[in-house]
Amino acid sequence: MDEVKDWIGLAREELAQLDVDEIKQSGVLPGGGKQFFPVIGYPPLTMFSEMDDTALFENFEQRPANKTIAYGHIPFCPSRCTFCHWITKTKTKAEEVDVYLDHLEQEMSLYRSKMGMDSIPTSSVLIGGGTPTYLNPKQMERFLKNFTRHFDLSDCTQFSIEAEPTTLLGKEGLEKLAIMKDYGVHRISLGVQSFDDHVLSAMGRTHNNTDTMESIEQMRRAGIENVFIDLIYAYPGQTVEQWVQNMLTAINLDIEGYQLYRLRIRPHGDRDGNILKVHTKAPEKFPEPDDIQLMKYLGIMMSEKHGYGEHQTRIFARKANDISHYLRDWACDLADVAGVGVSSWSNLRGVFSMNVGDANLENYYKLVREGKVSVNRGKIRSADDERRRCFILPLKNARVSKQTFTERTGETVEQCFSTEINVFKSLGLIEENDSHVWLTPRGRFFADEISTQFFDPNYLPFPDVTRVAEMA
Repeated sequence: MDEVKDWIGLAREELAQLDVDEIKQSGVLPGGGKQFFPVIGYPPLTMFSEMDDTALFENFEQRPANKTIAYGHIPFCPSRCTFCHWITKTKTKAEEVDVYLDHLEQEMSLYRSKMGMDSIPTSSVLIGGGTPTYLNPKQMERFLKNFTRHFDLSDCTQFSIEAEPTTLLGKEGLEKLAIMKDYGVHRISLGVQSFDDHVLSAMGRTHNNTDTMESIEQMRRAGIENVFIDLIYAYPGQTVEQWVQNMLTAINLDIEGYQLYRLRIRPHGDRDGNILKVHTKAPEKFPEPDDIQLMKYLGIMMSEKHGYGEHQTRIFARKANDISHYLRDWACDLADVAGVGVSSWSNLRGVFSMNVGDANLENYYKLVREGKVSVNRGKIRSADDERRRCFILPLKNARVSKQTFTERTGETVEQCFSTEINVFKSLGLIEENDSHVWLTPRGRFFADEISTQFFDPNYLPFPDVTRVAEMA
């Protein structure tokens, strides 16, 4: 317990040096830090409107210089978690999963055909959900065999799959892991979320801490060399002390890395999760903003002091190359995305699209049977959208190359964002030189909040955000 207190005391001392109050007073933190919006893409999903696959493919032309990354979605889960805002289908029978795989295979064939390719060359892959490892061994082999037939992985630097602990246990779990390894899976991201069984129960998770430890051992037995886990902080009832214990457990696992997620209460374009109802009914159960900031700082500080560097925002690893290449290629290199499966998404040559998100899957099946990739909403990016996207995503996750920005947009960073940059420089949040713009350590702590400052005002997720451009 003394160790926990020592970490908290040290974090309070270091956090005080960031002067969070100054940032609060500037109005940059929505609701004084009570509200939170994770910047994953731009424009945000709330700006998408009705669209079909014609808009996605009609202006597509193959350009080898552009990276393409692949995303496949498996919507099935053992149960629906309280914090989840995604489309999931729970406790699904094997026969129903087989029907989904039938249509997914058909959609993959349609996708590459509409791109005019025999096989889509892919630099990195993420299979997400849902829970991809919900598939039984026979289904896993079937899915991976067909996926690798439609997507060319010869130059793929990383093949990553998301997993849930109980789906990797026992003889069947080992069999699935062996199949994944045989098909070139490099990295597994395990949805641990917490090491506290009481918190896991409140989250609606089906696993416990014993399952987590056994599933990690199973991955090592199967020869999976890159093991990541996900952890959530700011969950209702969670204390700062519990979070420190979570961090110590994660660090002592000696895995390759982990991602730390702040609990997202509002969906902002995704399906409403049950957590919003919990918050509406009992907001007092949730940690206060100051404790949330302390948890975030503890995650960063404890990681770095144990050799886990923050190689992208809230993504920690001992080696930079072990983080998700899919996220790196998307956020830092602004790669194209070919997405298949219900509620997946794509990004091809200036067009964002989302596939139909319907938990009963019938609308997805109908579109695929009609010979369509299952797009039902999206956005054709304007020149302004593209300028902001080419600045926001690299700024949050790495640094903005001024040369690359100009090559992609035809304008300079200074022409587009000099006012905002100068205000953030005066607050000690951004630095720049002749070639790049980047967040300072203080700025990285507020990476999501700063990133929203470069949104089109009409796209802002919260009405009470102070625009720094108005402060200049």
